[in-house]
Amino acid sequence: MKRITKKGKNIYIRPPKYEETAYINKLWSDVDTTGEVGGPFFLPEEKVSSWFQKMVDPTDGHNFYCLIFNNKDEPVGEVSFHRFDDSTKTAELNIKIERIHRGKGYAKEALFLLLDYYFNEFGGEIMIDPVLLSNKRAQKMLLSFGFEHDPSNKEVFLLKMTKDMFNKIKDGILHT
Repeated sequence: MKRITKKGKNIYIRPPKYEETAYINKLWSDVDTTGEVGGPFFLPEEKVSSWFQKMVDPTDGHNFYCLIFNNKDEPVGEVSFHRFDDSTKTAELNIKIERIHRGKGYAKEALFLLLDYYFNEFGGEIMIDPVLLSNKRAQKMLLSFGFEHDPSNKEVFLLKMTKDMFNKIKDGILHT
């Protein structure tokens, strides 16, 4: 696996080391962090290895997972894409910031780093996020980032970003 680290101003993202799966379980099982995205989840020890191989090292080529670290090298959340479809070049977004670290701009910065990798290095063309209807925080953040709402699915608040849309945002960010 190619160890990719993407650095921003206040955070960086990188695939976790195996021993960092303890933090991932802490993040997933924290009710305050996961309440808005479907509730807590715990990955049993007997499934950690297969999850790690699929998502991190060596990956199955359809999923990419990173932890988000602040400039003090503390993990503050996760960002990833899942279920990449080779034919449509589409994947699903995942981002979680630990509740105690929210409101510091980490999510938008991590999102920018992941999308730049996904669209401009990995070869993706479309990123979607089927956000829960009740998760107004995520809807607002992704819309303000530049995602567009696709009203075709009434079960979720479907958000979509294309490579062209992202690179226009990137050009605006890089030229300000």
